[in-house]
Amino acid sequence: MGRPKVKPSESALDKMLGEASWLLSHAEALADYGRKEEVLGELQRAAKCEEQVACWLDAAKREKEAGVHRVSAASCYEQLGEYARAVTLLRAALSAPLPDDYQRGVEQQITRCLAQAHKELRRASSRTRCKSVEPDLSGQAAATS
Repeated sequence: MGRPKVKPSESALDKMLGEASWLLSHAEALADYGRKEEVLGELQRAAKCEEQVACWLDAAKREKEAGVHRVSAASCYEQLGEYARAVTLLRAALSAPLPDDYQRGVEQQITRCLAQAHKELRRASSRTRCKSVEPDLSGQAAATS
């Protein structure tokens, strides 16, 4: 599946919007074929692209549209398990005026991502309580209980 052809007259923003759309569609198609590793790569690229689009839309005074693209980037990060990053983008998206039903969906997504981030924190805390690693004088790590 090739990338979309870009007309010479298209603006950088239009090109980036097309790229983001293509990456998201490609990730979905790869998921349909069970190609998980490739999906993760495309989601990572799509998230970065959507963040760039959101920034450029802000610069163009298109805040509402920028918010939608931040939510899209956050959704990618959520699928990648990067919950803290997703929450940051979702909160930024809420700073723009959004339709009430869309805003409620974003708030629910924040709640879901925060719950997942909290689970990660508990898992990380329990692992560090079990053992800590301290360097010994020889420069090699020695585990202590």
